[in-house]
Amino acid sequence: MITILDILVYLDAEHIPYTFSGDSGIAVDGFSSLSHYREGTFTWIKKQGNIPDGQDLSELRLAFVSEEVEADQIPNVIRTTMSKRAFFGTIEHFYDKPEERPAIGQFTYIGPKVKLGKDVRIGHNCTLDGDITIGDHTVIWNNVTIINRVSIGAYCEIQSGVIIGHSSLAYTENEQHEKVFIKHYGGVRIGDHVYLAKGVNVDQGTIDDTVIDSWCAIDCKSAVSHNCQVGYGTTLAMQCIFGGSTQVGEGCYLSRATTREQTHIGNGATVGMGSVVTRDVAQGQMVVGYPARPFLPGKK
Repeated sequence: MITILDILVYLDAEHIPYTFSGDSGIAVDGFSSLSHYREGTFTWIKKQGNIPDGQDLSELRLAFVSEEVEADQIPNVIRTTMSKRAFFGTIEHFYDKPEERPAIGQFTYIGPKVKLGKDVRIGHNCTLDGDITIGDHTVIWNNVTIINRVSIGAYCEIQSGVIIGHSSLAYTENEQHEKVFIKHYGGVRIGDHVYLAKGVNVDQGTIDDTVIDSWCAIDCKSAVSHNCQVGYGTTLAMQCIFGGSTQVGEGCYLSRATTREQTHIGNGATVGMGSVVTRDVAQGQMVVGYPARPFLPGKK
């Protein structure tokens, strides 16, 4: 069991800004969600509308709350603009126990040119075959295929079913529309702290590398085609599909979006759910729709 003071010390160490009201000497017994609150635990209130009707907030032992939440009834409150990070970070810091897994799973093939960093873990039924480098502390789950020339940085998570390094649909045609497929000579470069969720595909480049910069997160069943560049800290929510040579800047957010080949998306841009990007998106711009157009608040 830990005390609220222990949590505050952790938040200070992580440089998470907060204010606290209550008794820091009080003990807390684990964590729970607000809708299924368990007595004696700490919980999180993201916004006022998340509070169930009739819930007695005075019974909460401790709550992490955002700036907008009215928390006068709660005896112990940690208020922060980073309430989600503070809540889940506290859970992981005090309660997460690393799972015991073998360094290399069963029926996994690792080719002779593969270089593995310190404390890399690879699951079952994986194939790593080619000029491949995996950085320190990266975790690769089950049924992952990585081939050809690929570098993956440190502290990455590659979930089950990910495929990295295959060639993609690139070809030339003659007058009879007979296709001659182009051999790919590029590779894939993935930075540090990158998250690739279940079933993501990242194709090798034709000449230059396909690049995913550090601190990117790519959600399940997304596809990053040949020569794409995904900038630092960008997030691709579920089922984004990138045409070849798409260029995405830093700190962008795209949700279930499709991009035409060779489109450019500027730093800090947002592409709304289900949008189809057929032209360049300016820095900081929000676009929505099919085809994607600038979002104008209050206009249907």
